[in-house]
Amino acid sequence: MKNTGIAMKIAALAGLAAMLAYLGYCVMLYLAQDGMVFPGRAADPARVQEIKRYFPRLEPFTVTAGDGTALTGYYLPRLKDGKPLPAVLYFAGNLEEQTGFFLWSPNELRFMSIAGVDYRGYGGSAGKPSETAVKADALTVYDALAQKLGPGGRIVVMGRSLGSGVAAYVAANRPVAGVILVTPYDSLLAVGREGHPYAPVRLLMKHPFDTTADAAKVTAPTLFLVAGDDTLIKPARAEHLAAVWPGPKTYEVIPHATHNNIIDNPRYWTAIREFLKACRPAGESAQ
Repeated sequence: MKNTGIAMKIAALAGLAAMLAYLGYCVMLYLAQDGMVFPGRAADPARVQEIKRYFPRLEPFTVTAGDGTALTGYYLPRLKDGKPLPAVLYFAGNLEEQTGFFLWSPNELRFMSIAGVDYRGYGGSAGKPSETAVKADALTVYDALAQKLGPGGRIVVMGRSLGSGVAAYVAANRPVAGVILVTPYDSLLAVGREGHPYAPVRLLMKHPFDTTADAAKVTAPTLFLVAGDDTLIKPARAEHLAAVWPGPKTYEVIPHATHNNIIDNPRYWTAIREFLKACRPAGESAQ
């Protein structure tokens, strides 16, 4: 009997330790998620100067958010007959700031104006990011760009990874000429559940980014660019989103591409250019 009692105490202690470890794991996930979703990234001053040398017409794009937070980015106008050409408005992944996009995109998209503003806590933007703030800021950025383009200006929103959900939100709430979603997801909640299958992710998640909630409102043509070997946001997440996306869509999987190197694949920019040219109104020619 004595041995039985000792065994029961050991089992109880082991169970308590396991429960405390699990609770600690959940607390860690809750406290760490801001840094996981929005790790922030400063702009490299040398890269900024490099981009300015490559593209002398590059302008600072500064926007004041609804709460007064100063957000900064870049705008590269391309003109035809003195008027700005349609623009690609880029929303970055969570490990990017805008100079990464501006280093390459202007040469790849010579027939488009290019614009992008960094999230709060990224690049030169002030403030602390959250899903609510980032989405509200994105609409403010869209409105500021629409003013720059003037009446009849056309905007294609493009988002990569985290930014795909932001781009979808803008497309659901503003008129856009097209949508480009790179390594997209149906929700970050679903991504989190895959990464942490034993945690109560729904209860812990502060930034669920449910893109499916916006999908029903988007009628603009959309390009899905999916990395075939993506292990961070698995292709199934994009498949689920595309299944509920009601508007016209092109769904392309780039074989053997991963979440981080998809941009290096020769098909990446080719697919984007083909899509953008298909979005042009009849009679409008590429430059």
